[in-house]
Amino acid sequence: MPFGTHWEWRGFGQTDEQFRAWFKTLPFLYPPSNAPLRDEYLWTPGCVHNVKLRYDALKFKRFCERRGEFECWREDASEFLPFPLDREHLRELGRLLDARLPEIPPGPVERATLLAIIARADPPVQRITVIKRRRLAQWRLAGDETSVVLEWTRIEQPEAIETVAIEHDDLALTWAAHARLAPHLARLQPLNYLQAIGRWLGK
Repeated sequence: MPFGTHWEWRGFGQTDEQFRAWFKTLPFLYPPSNAPLRDEYLWTPGCVHNVKLRYDALKFKRFCERRGEFECWREDASEFLPFPLDREHLRELGRLLDARLPEIPPGPVERATLLAIIARADPPVQRITVIKRRRLAQWRLAGDETSVVLEWTRIEQPEAIETVAIEHDDLALTWAAHARLAPHLARLQPLNYLQAIGRWLGK
């Protein structure tokens, strides 16, 4: 999803064949890649924010509010943080994870140092590697001038499963798009990534 504040519906499970065939006809938001995406999520039982290691950077996606099955999230380009990190970035990490971190050493923080710090956090920070093949597309609903973003992702690890997300900065349009697609997403359970990770961990 492009940076900014947006509403999102997300589900995990299996899509039907009709949805998959239709999705492939939509214009892609970004050129598709054959390489899988590897995200390493940082998770604690009290965390409501999406925190992960992607490529050689730490990335924050902040939870804002929930209305039924729809959630509002905020992503800021300034919070895609390449290593080395500043100490303030780690203080913010502790706040977002709702975890107490041990003393942060002076100077820039490299990836290995970050991993050593969160290994001693209270409560412990779980690291969950998710390998996925993701596609983002634009879908313009009939009669509307704007497009919603559709994400269709095949997760390969830690479980072979699909996830679909419907995203737009307007809740009403997100809701309308979901209502149109609901029959094809009936086998998906509404969950965000944090909830899915909790299930993978047996929490």
